[in-house]
Amino acid sequence: MDVIPPARAAFDALAAGVNTVLARNPRLAVDWCRAALGLLSAVPDGGRQRADLLLSMARAYARVGELTQCRAALAQWSALVGPDQELDQAADILAILSLADGRFTHARVILRGAVGRSAAVNTGSLRLELAATALWDTRWSWSDAALAVITEEQRLQRAHAWVLLAVEALDREEVDHALRLVKDSADLVDSRTDEELIERPALMSDLGWAETHLGQSERARRRFERGLLVCEASGQYLPVAPLQSGLAELALRQGALSAATDRAERAVAVARSLDHHDHWAMALVVRADVALAAGRHDRALADAACAMRVVDLDSPQWRRARLAWATAVLAAGDSRACVRAVLDVAGDELGELPVWERRRAAQLLGRAERAAGRVQHAVRWERARARYEALLDIPEKSAAGPVLVSRREFEIAHLVSEGRTNRQIARLLEVSHKTVETHLARIFAKSGVSSRAELAGLTVANRVVARPRP
Repeated sequence: MDVIPPARAAFDALAAGVNTVLARNPRLAVDWCRAALGLLSAVPDGGRQRADLLLSMARAYARVGELTQCRAALAQWSALVGPDQELDQAADILAILSLADGRFTHARVILRGAVGRSAAVNTGSLRLELAATALWDTRWSWSDAALAVITEEQRLQRAHAWVLLAVEALDREEVDHALRLVKDSADLVDSRTDEELIERPALMSDLGWAETHLGQSERARRRFERGLLVCEASGQYLPVAPLQSGLAELALRQGALSAATDRAERAVAVARSLDHHDHWAMALVVRADVALAAGRHDRALADAACAMRVVDLDSPQWRRARLAWATAVLAAGDSRACVRAVLDVAGDELGELPVWERRRAAQLLGRAERAAGRVQHAVRWERARARYEALLDIPEKSAAGPVLVSRREFEIAHLVSEGRTNRQIARLLEVSHKTVETHLARIFAKSGVSSRAELAGLTVANRVVARPRP
């Protein structure tokens, strides 16, 4: 067969350029892979590069977030090279697909198997991906091993490892150490351009969530918003649901229910469109919490139950969904079911949960036990809740002296400390739901806090004071 020079030249250029553009423009990499594969029949001996192109296409589809197409390309690649090559060459893709299904144990088995093989591609990156599986599930610790093989030149990977180390430090209750690591990561990220961050957009999501856990709400908001811009510019949609969920969480903590609802709906929509079950569960949990704050208990129950169905039990999102379900059950009046659910997911000493989730678990148990009339049990959990609230009360966010508020704001603060939702407060005070939101936003601004739990802590400590009447 005669060689067709234009086809050969086009094929060689496309095949050679795919991996160059993959990190910064995965959508373009997909298009180049398709075009190169389309030229194979016109290029003698081009078939030997089919497997490489299919693997690059699968990796590009994963970065874009088109997981169905990723699975199809990976299946074609595996049929050509054999499954024995998967751990050496495609462990990162296999792990992404397992995590998308909420199968964290399976993803860890893949990654741990790959990093132990000398032939595995990008072992350092695989170690970092393995460490990242513990972001929401801190019973595991692989961040030190990842950092040890990351070079000084791999700055974004180093920043990502610091974030993961910070989360591990926080779970050990080493708050100051966690804050320093997060600051180091944030300083490095802030010194990078958006074009540079395109290579690792998940870093923005993970850093934002770490800042959220540490009470750095304004920094987290900026991180999430910048992450969305980076994803939009590069056409990488895999981190979008966690980014939107983060913004929904922050809006909820500020009492801005309309904004929280909008962000949660966007997170749910994008996760479902990408067929990413774990991100879908994450978004459903946030939407359930928003529904609870709005007094929509049936919606919260439905979202939490759905989140538990779409992921495996070993997904951290399943445990978060279980807590949301327990909260909705308690709001519906079933205190015993709430206690059973929380202890089932958290353990008798709450040690099965990350430290930032233990506060919520202790709060639920205290409220449920008190509602059931088991006062001694309630006191135990209320003390645990107070300890975790003190641990996570980051100094820079707290007002040094009393917070002076209006008489109406003082009433609202006390109702919040009793666990009332905005709609319940509106009914009790005979004002509109919007009025309560407005007052709550003013209280947050005056006190420097960013969550209802923090406001409750200040109120219980008698640091929220009503201005005297003139």
